[in-house]
Amino acid sequence: MNSHFASLILGLAQQAEAALGGHLPAGAEDIGDARKLAQTLIDTLGMLAEKTAGHLEPDEKQLLDQAVTALRFRYVQTMPRP
Repeated sequence: MNSHFASLILGLAQQAEAALGGHLPAGAEDIGDARKLAQTLIDTLGMLAEKTAGHLEPDEKQLLDQAVTALRFRYVQTMPRP
């Protein structure tokens, strides 16, 4: 597995997870809604999965697929209740 690719995926996933938890980094207060930021990061990972389809090593594909799936599930779990 390419370590740069893994770092990119894990970094984006960690940022999305932090945003879902309501934790924005210092200086990011202007972004607004943390859930919107999380959604953007999750969508970015999904786009990477689409654009790299057929070009990843099996372990890279697995890492990316698992990150996207877990974050999408977590996003739904954190939706506000009516």
